[in-house]
Amino acid sequence: MRIAFDDALSVMREKLVEHGTSPEKAGMVAYEMARNSLEGTYTHGINRFARLIRGIDSGIVIPGAEPSLISSFGAIERYDGNLGFGITNALFAMDRAMAKASEHGIGMAGLVNTNHWMRAATYGYHAVEKGYAAICFTNTIPNMPAWGAVDSRLGNNPFVMAFPRKDGRHMVFDSAMTQFSYGALEVARLAGERMSVAAGFDKDGLLSDDPAAVLETRRMIPAGFWKGSALSFLLDIFASCITLGRCVADISRLEGDEHGVSQLFFAIDYGKMVDEEEAYRTAERAIAFLKESKKADGAGEIVYPGERMMRARERNLREGIPVDDGVWNEILSL
Repeated sequence: MRIAFDDALSVMREKLVEHGTSPEKAGMVAYEMARNSLEGTYTHGINRFARLIRGIDSGIVIPGAEPSLISSFGAIERYDGNLGFGITNALFAMDRAMAKASEHGIGMAGLVNTNHWMRAATYGYHAVEKGYAAICFTNTIPNMPAWGAVDSRLGNNPFVMAFPRKDGRHMVFDSAMTQFSYGALEVARLAGERMSVAAGFDKDGLLSDDPAAVLETRRMIPAGFWKGSALSFLLDIFASCITLGRCVADISRLEGDEHGVSQLFFAIDYGKMVDEEEAYRTAERAIAFLKESKKADGAGEIVYPGERMMRARERNLREGIPVDDGVWNEILSL
């Protein structure tokens, strides 16, 4: 089924208010989750909303909580998210990183004891829409085996890099450290589709592109094999050691759904160091060079990071957001 953006926003906002969220904060959370689905990240938008409500009901998401400052020095700050909404906490942290960047050229905000931030790219877009370059990442529950292992001791630790364009068609890289996110496997499973390449190992230890088989074993392939495994580990070290928040090992000991994670947000006001117009022209040359690539046989269009999102947004604004019937009926019945 397809649902208009405003209808999805209205229903989710109403459900959040019914579960103890202030109208203002409910509007922020519902807007971002509806926007995630509108822009093609269905796994961390409407599809995950019922799980968010269950988090509120179980006490691991505290609707009225606000971030509190732990420490500050120069261009860096550290906050306790107090188990508030992951979305509003992360938007706050990126705002603080941008405020510090406007003063120092670069700013960093660390966030501990927070909840799932849903679509990682949201916070890259939040920065580039205000003219900043940005980097941010989070750790997660252990949900990915280290390269050569069979049990999960790493998080898939989503990582974002974002750079603005003058026309608003920004460059945003958003990737989990697994070859595919768990959400992407769920979407493919619901649709009865297979993945484009192997996603992980099946119960016989064989590489498989069957999302159901990989979801059963939870043996996901790290993106880049051993390289993704190493990068995931270091992202966790940075997120937890610089903030003194929980590392993946600590998160694994918490009961209930994923919560209490650690995150880092960097914003760069590069216009304080270089001419912004020249930076824009450099970016446009890089994009043009990329788009002139000679395509392999059978390949689709060569795109820069973030380009597909804009097309999904345009189509879903026109036709409505595609939502699985069962997912939507569960939300209506909350």
